[in-house]
Amino acid sequence: MKQSLKAALMSGLVFPGLGQIIFLKKPTRGCIFLIPSLVSLFYILHVAYEQASMVAAQLANGTLALDVTVLAAQIAASRVNGPTMTAATLTCVLCWSASILDAILFGNDHHHEPVKGHA
Repeated sequence: MKQSLKAALMSGLVFPGLGQIIFLKKPTRGCIFLIPSLVSLFYILHVAYEQASMVAAQLANGTLALDVTVLAAQIAASRVNGPTMTAATLTCVLCWSASILDAILFGNDHHHEPVKGHA
């Protein structure tokens, strides 16, 4: 299997930039995708944890009924759709997509060797 394909699969299925770091041996290029994705993912998970903690606290103290429709309505009402969440989500999606394309298009096995017999 080509190194570029391995890198694209690693970046697509595991985490963006890992394919560039592990298979293509380009850590700087990999960090261009990995670091923004990691920061964005931590922000998204932090917001999700805060929302889940709020709902769990309301369930624990009895202010929220243990009913699926009520819980779904509460979760939908507490969604964060601000510009920061949008930017974090877009950053993750763009870095993930770009790291796959980068691995495929600029992988080590795409350097063309000169044709034999031609100088």
